[in-house]
Amino acid sequence: MSEYVTDTHALYWHLTESSRLSKTVSEIFQQADAGLHRIFVPGIILIEVVYLIEKGRVSETSFETIIKLLNTPDGSYHIAPLDENTARAMFSVPRSGIPDMPDRIIVATAKSLKLPLITRDEKIIRAKVVPTLW
Repeated sequence: MSEYVTDTHALYWHLTESSRLSKTVSEIFQQADAGLHRIFVPGIILIEVVYLIEKGRVSETSFETIIKLLNTPDGSYHIAPLDENTARAMFSVPRSGIPDMPDRIIVATAKSLKLPLITRDEKIIRAKVVPTLW
């Protein structure tokens, strides 16, 4: 079983079956849905989704769908806490390359867990702080 960390857009696009996902990433999420991979969802994503709901950019059902995935017994989706390890990993995520705080926290989460990050974000990919998939 492979493990990954997801960013906000990738998870949202998976949940909405968006064609924006690459074939590779779409397959990873589909296999996770089938129990073949584990996906870690950084805690900051929950906060970011609430913010996007408040701005009218995503539907409120998105939040509930994510919570349902995270609360599925023996499921493939797990919350990755914002903790001391993530905070320490933030020191290695350059603000000059990744200025957005939620993105920095997501990258730091992947770094602290030593897992690849599923993202299409060019700034994150260019920073080369963690291995990325798209």
